[in-house]
Amino acid sequence: MIWASWRQQRLQLITLLGLLVVGAAAIALMRSNMVGALASAQLTDCVTLPLDQCTAPAGTVKSFAETWANPLDVGRMSIICAPALIGVFVGAPLFARELEQGTHVLAFTQSVSRTRWMSSKLLIALVPALVVLVALQWLVSWWLSAAGTLGPLMTGPFTAVNFGIAHVSPAGYALFAFALGTFLGVVSRRTLVAMTAGLGAFVVVRFALAGVVDRLVPAQRQELPHDADLTVLYRSDRLVLDGGWLDASGHPVPDDRASALLQACKSAPGGAPNTQEGFLACLPQSGLVKKYSLFIPESQAWQVHLVDATIFTALALVLLAGTAWALRRQS
Repeated sequence: MIWASWRQQRLQLITLLGLLVVGAAAIALMRSNMVGALASAQLTDCVTLPLDQCTAPAGTVKSFAETWANPLDVGRMSIICAPALIGVFVGAPLFARELEQGTHVLAFTQSVSRTRWMSSKLLIALVPALVVLVALQWLVSWWLSAAGTLGPLMTGPFTAVNFGIAHVSPAGYALFAFALGTFLGVVSRRTLVAMTAGLGAFVVVRFALAGVVDRLVPAQRQELPHDADLTVLYRSDRLVLDGGWLDASGHPVPDDRASALLQACKSAPGGAPNTQEGFLACLPQSGLVKKYSLFIPESQAWQVHLVDATIFTALALVLLAGTAWALRRQS
């Protein structure tokens, strides 16, 4: 059965192998050129340093960033789009084409059970696609790490694109997209419908769950005096979930009340504009005693990725179970 499934999907497997070979060669070449550009511009030492600690001329840093921004973004977007493409071009046609053309009838009349037939096709289609995705993900990460803080990684691990290409998240997305495509293919029995609906549903679910995952990881709380600089709370190496003002009891002040108190402190007694010293002195007197933020530090990014992948993998298992149920009902 596995041999028959391989024969049916050999064109898809050859295409995946070709994408891996071409992608690996392109990434290796681009990375080599970029490393050479870093060396010639004497920026190699700045890769591991914050931008404000880089001693190279600002013009040189800017020139490098502008030159390599688009190629690096293309590499990142290829990993962002890969799960959706796996769902559309690997998952959706897997059973939809068989049901649409009626070739499933021959498979159902053989001695092999429907469950084994489905499992063989899923195995041959999914495993190579995941291997190619993980390999390309590693290669892109290898390329990005060479640019360090002079590349997209300067924005931190929690920006949408950086998060979507790291750790186990892409594999979780790919599993979900693949399972969604196969389920819609079996239900609709139409390849084009499954591909179109699967792409739309995948994008909707990805956006819908983006803010949910962050809330499932324990967050840390940081408090600062009322006159502290807010940039200390909002840094690129952390994911800020909430923030604002605390009263004398340490309870968060509602945003609308905090805005009203801030506005009131901007005016001195008599209605004249308040001085900076008067404004800062007014804040604790009015109840705005401290600033705070709830955040997930960079050291806990792996936990967010693990929760993210677990959610999408669980959804994929539910969809695969639905696919098996729907296939058993096909005539």
